[in-house]
Amino acid sequence: MPPKPSITKEQILDAAFDIVRLEGVNQLTARSIAHKLRCSTQPVYRIYASMDEVKNLVYDKAVALMRRHIFDYREEGNSPALNMAIGFLHFAAREPMIFQLVYLSGIRTYDISQDVFVGETLAMEPMLQSQRFQALEEQQQRDIFIKISIYLIGAGTMIQSGTLRMGLAEAVASVREIYEALIAYEGGRSI
Repeated sequence: MPPKPSITKEQILDAAFDIVRLEGVNQLTARSIAHKLRCSTQPVYRIYASMDEVKNLVYDKAVALMRRHIFDYREEGNSPALNMAIGFLHFAAREPMIFQLVYLSGIRTYDISQDVFVGETLAMEPMLQSQRFQALEEQQQRDIFIKISIYLIGAGTMIQSGTLRMGLAEAVASVREIYEALIAYEGGRSI
């Protein structure tokens, strides 16, 4: 019976995730994983078919972390949709490298006319608690979600990069205005 490998699939994935979280996806290589685990690159290539496979698994782990951050944010008096948006902005500021991986790396791309966007199904749940949102057709709801997502990703990118010096209160007020404007716009279109 061959000896049990000392480096596991989980250890490699955890090391890869840590590298991305601290240094960014551009620093993720088999060599950087091996360096972190204090081993050769051989276990990385033996366990994973390619670095693309590792990056895709790290991406999935990043999305799971992002969802936890976003949906764990709760502020009394805010609607679930607003809490989600604020949680997103907090995530962008607190986890800049993970934010970059999910939204700026190009590891995964989405065709919004065909694909379900990152977290779309889960993220629409808070919006669906609004009666005004529920009154819209499904396609109108999806259009609002995509437009809000694009706005939040843009704001998150500028906040996490330091390009936009905006306080959280200002960002929240801005998100609230955009959400209200989109609800009014989509609600004014023929339902």
